[in-house]
Amino acid sequence: MSDIEIKIDEIIASESAPALEDTVPTPDMIRRGEDGQYYFFYTLEADKVEGLEEDVTVYYLSESDYKLTVDPGSAEEIANTAINFGSIEEVESRLAGLNPIDVLISSIKKEADLNPYLVTQEDSGEFAVLGLFLESIFEGTPLTYEDYAYVSPTIAALNADQLEYFRAIALGSDREANATLRRLQDRTKIEVAGLISKYGQYDIPQDLINKLYDMRLKGILSKDDLSEQFRLILFPELPGFRNDEIQEFIKDKQLEMPESLAFIQRAKDQAEAKLGMDLASLFKEEDYNFFSNVLATTNGQSLLDAKLQEVWDENVSDKYKGRDYNTSIIGVRTLANKYGNLDESGRDKDLVYNLFQMDDPSEQRKAIISHFLEVGDDGALTKMAQGLKGQGLGQIYLSPTITGQG
Repeated sequence: MSDIEIKIDEIIASESAPALEDTVPTPDMIRRGEDGQYYFFYTLEADKVEGLEEDVTVYYLSESDYKLTVDPGSAEEIANTAINFGSIEEVESRLAGLNPIDVLISSIKKEADLNPYLVTQEDSGEFAVLGLFLESIFEGTPLTYEDYAYVSPTIAALNADQLEYFRAIALGSDREANATLRRLQDRTKIEVAGLISKYGQYDIPQDLINKLYDMRLKGILSKDDLSEQFRLILFPELPGFRNDEIQEFIKDKQLEMPESLAFIQRAKDQAEAKLGMDLASLFKEEDYNFFSNVLATTNGQSLLDAKLQEVWDENVSDKYKGRDYNTSIIGVRTLANKYGNLDESGRDKDLVYNLFQMDDPSEQRKAIISHFLEVGDDGALTKMAQGLKGQGLGQIYLSPTITGQG
């Protein structure tokens, strides 16, 4: 427990709070305004609060100077850029005598966990959210989203995702006790994990995963934004709008992105389906890295298909142009299996591509029969023997005496 909290507890525990005259918090400065009131100024130094970029001045008003030293100069000059807490007489008795800045520093860190906009500086230069929160501490008034939105254009302009997080975290940062926050966190984890799985990117640096998760959880990135930024991170050659905060994070951490294995494999699968394994094997790894980038673009599958179609059409006869390996092999397979046992991806792959370059079915049949006999295909020899036997020539083909082997 901090010294400030102990002091607050001591005041609360006392039988009666000290008289206000004896416990007015000592300000950094008191000035008298043109309205006759006394302005009690306090300064919150920027280096005391993480995220605060410049000092913030707050002030209370009172009809009395409480016998404290009044400084010369214009009160209005400072008040114009300071935060008004209202009357000092409205300060709760349990906090009387405590410097509001000291109390703020002890509690602002806790509130920052619940309110990510606590130290947001508005376009006007004001720290409106901070001011409202600080005032609420000393006046003992609970705050709602509507209260913050009323004073802060930034909060009033929150998108749906940011507002969802704002309202969820306002219920507390304890995951187990806050079901609303827990559901939001779990949903965000699923979205990030889904992208990792989609791109097969299981080696992405954990720091970056945490960064993307945090930005999505807080609504800084929408679901579509998250997906787009993830894609652009993995494919640096692709054009697109890259989030400055993410890019700066990657640069500061000196993070290196591994290749997207899932999209590389998808590119290989698409090439094999279009061209067959033999032609597809002619591409090198850098080619498939390029193809994976194509797949990551809008309509990428169609774009890659068009690119592969050019390769296919350049290597086949007119009969097969405009088609692909998977559809063309059906006819070739049916024809070849009439004369033997086709091993299209192994022994007979050269035959297959030779057949794809022929338009005449009779030429294809001659090539098939010649190839099967040359390689001694069991299926072709069996069918030939059955054909000869059907013509009454079985003895000539099978007799070892006649063949000179008896």
